[in-house]
Amino acid sequence: MDSALRPMNASQVLDRTFYLYRTNFALFAGIAMIAPALTLIAGLLQVWWLGIPTTPDPTKMDPEMMRLMFQDLLTRGAIGMMVGLSAYVVGYSIASGATVYAVSMLHLGKSTTIQEAYSRIKPLFGRILALVVRIFAVAAGPLILVYAVLFGLIIFVLGKLKSGPDPGAILGAGLGFFIGFFGVIGAIVWMVYVFCRYALAVPACTIENLPVKFSMIRSKFLSRGSMGRIFCVYLLTGLIAVAFKSVLQAPAYIGTGMFSMHGMHLNAGWLAWMYAAQFIGTMLAGPISTIAMALVYYDQRVRKEAFDLQLMMDALQPAVSTAATSA
Repeated sequence: MDSALRPMNASQVLDRTFYLYRTNFALFAGIAMIAPALTLIAGLLQVWWLGIPTTPDPTKMDPEMMRLMFQDLLTRGAIGMMVGLSAYVVGYSIASGATVYAVSMLHLGKSTTIQEAYSRIKPLFGRILALVVRIFAVAAGPLILVYAVLFGLIIFVLGKLKSGPDPGAILGAGLGFFIGFFGVIGAIVWMVYVFCRYALAVPACTIENLPVKFSMIRSKFLSRGSMGRIFCVYLLTGLIAVAFKSVLQAPAYIGTGMFSMHGMHLNAGWLAWMYAAQFIGTMLAGPISTIAMALVYYDQRVRKEAFDLQLMMDALQPAVSTAATSA
């Protein structure tokens, strides 16, 4: 415990992250299974409702077919984003709280199980879910607004072009997309900043049993002065997770012709491969960033609050009390 609770830089945080993950793989993979499971169910429900998506050959389509294709893709994308994101947020809230609890036990030299981790955060699930939703709303709100405006602009332009070429509509669309591009960049920068600022809110809520508002305040205090380090840890763990899932899904992307000029054509086999790869990739790579942020939370407490000394004093307190009683 003494060697673990010492100030760590970003590389040491990652080294400790992979050590805990490697030595407790079954524990973290089992905890992380619920988020991809809910996302998988949401995806299968979408396929059952809307059917298997296909993209016709763009070289053999007239403008009306192009308009219908874009409308179908936008509708599928909007529905998929809402349903899939809702399922993922619920699963992530459950899994992140349980993962943080497991890290807190292992990092302090104790042991735990999947059942114990879930049972301990069960009373906090509603609070963690509200916290995750609030952070996401603050972070992604501007980006969702920009996408909504661009979506409305696309529908408007397609409606104008239905009756023939309209130079004014084309010019307005070009200007709107130009402004929207910078709006998307600004919204992404804001989203990254908010996620880094509140990266330690879930650990604070889980370990210190804080309400939503005070968990966010606690995260702001602990992350102050270390935003760059938190961003580096997020970036590296995120790249690892994306690379891992991309490698698993690459055969399906190639086999369906996603990168072909003649359109994408899915069948049941390739679709099953994509969903299975997404499930396995999220289950295996998902815990990495959560473990890392839990370790950063402890590291910030050691740096700012001498948390290691607090634990040492707490450990010595029973012995001092026993000696005093004996005397």
